[in-house]
Amino acid sequence: MNSGSLDSSQKNPRYKRPMLWLESVSGYFYPFEIIERKIDTLEIIGEWETAEAILTGSLLELDRFDDKIMLAEACSRLGSLKVNRGQYSDAGKVFDRSLTIFQDADDKRGQGRVLCNIASIHHNRGDYDSALDCLKEALGYAEELDNKQGISRAIGNIGIIYYEKGDFQKAVEYYQRAMDISRELGDQETETISVGNIGMIYQEIGDYPKALEYCTRYLKMAQSQGNKQVISYALGNVGSIYFELDELKKAREYFKKYLEISLELGDKPGQIVACDDMGITEMFLGNFPASQEYYDKALELTSELSNAENLAVLLANIGKLQARLGNMVQAEGYFVKGIESAKKTENNFQLAQNYFFLADFYHKEGRLQPAREYNQRALELARETNCREVIINAGILENLLLAGDDRPRAVSGLETMLSDIQTEKHRAEINYHLLKLAGREVNRKIAAGLYRELWQRSGNIDYRDRLKEIQTSINKREP
Repeated sequence: MNSGSLDSSQKNPRYKRPMLWLESVSGYFYPFEIIERKIDTLEIIGEWETAEAILTGSLLELDRFDDKIMLAEACSRLGSLKVNRGQYSDAGKVFDRSLTIFQDADDKRGQGRVLCNIASIHHNRGDYDSALDCLKEALGYAEELDNKQGISRAIGNIGIIYYEKGDFQKAVEYYQRAMDISRELGDQETETISVGNIGMIYQEIGDYPKALEYCTRYLKMAQSQGNKQVISYALGNVGSIYFELDELKKAREYFKKYLEISLELGDKPGQIVACDDMGITEMFLGNFPASQEYYDKALELTSELSNAENLAVLLANIGKLQARLGNMVQAEGYFVKGIESAKKTENNFQLAQNYFFLADFYHKEGRLQPAREYNQRALELARETNCREVIINAGILENLLLAGDDRPRAVSGLETMLSDIQTEKHRAEINYHLLKLAGREVNRKIAAGLYRELWQRSGNIDYRDRLKEIQTSINKREP
């Protein structure tokens, strides 16, 4: 891709933000109460390795006692720590052991807790249907026992799955229910996470002021409670909103803090998203070598963990960087792999974005027929999943593809879109394309003014290059 050409894909949501899984805490105590309380503290302050070592030792001790329920609780807790560190296979083994003990004891409360935790592994691997099956079974047990905390956490996690599938209306309904119940119970952890998750819904639908309000509240609540992992995810969420608001340097500050805490904790799933955050931010700020380093690290961790949840996003972002570096064959390969990954996880919201990225790439390469095909797929899925950014961007591309056959109709289509769009970045792009198609001075002035303001605010080199292009075209026309 020519570095002087604006990559319209940058205006799309880059990836799904990580949702903090509502893990089930122990409802009992080990025989050694002081040990468990120490583990509680270590988990909150982020000393996961120490907590895991103590839990592993406790399992050996509990095997000597005839208290199977306590053993099951310890296994479940150890599994949750291993999930946080990205050790999914090991986590699955201890969860299975815990679930078997609870099943043998006909302890439905315990079964529900472990099923929620097993669902988190399916979620991180992108197997949303299996995760949903586990959560619905857990919800059934909680409702049968009238266990309100169990109900709250199960429905909050079900909301995460609907979020991943792009069904935001259903997701926010579940989040709201979880928040209401947790507030009634005084369960601050679940309430805090629900607030953050609702904030991400507002981000996805493009209501950034509301998203920032919720996610800032989420961060303050997390900081007051002191749980480092929750704080790190809240930092990432706030950073992602500043990214969408084109305040890239401010976004980078939050992403750096997110990555620092994730590294400190050994939270590898968190590191994947934080590295992806840093990679795309550095890319738009023009720091391509730094961007490549972050993407390489994220891809390495994704492969290590078999973490399919973020792979579709990461592959598409690497494709954008390769295109900017002029590596078009590699770029196309990453875009295609990104589509395949999104299909495997049945994430139609992300699939709509990845279809558009490939369509936009083909258009810039002059391969108009595949550009039309993929852009149409993107539009259809975007409308189905209410992916607002793709609806706008694919709509613009649809008119650009039409211009070769019917320029007046394409101009009319862009003008119609312009009358319905308020965001500066979209108005700048549409005015730019109207300038290119119709040569009107009014579009030049508007586009130049908007790009100048966007460049000064964001530091995004795409806006700078587009502004230079407009100014250069004026100079060439002057006698």
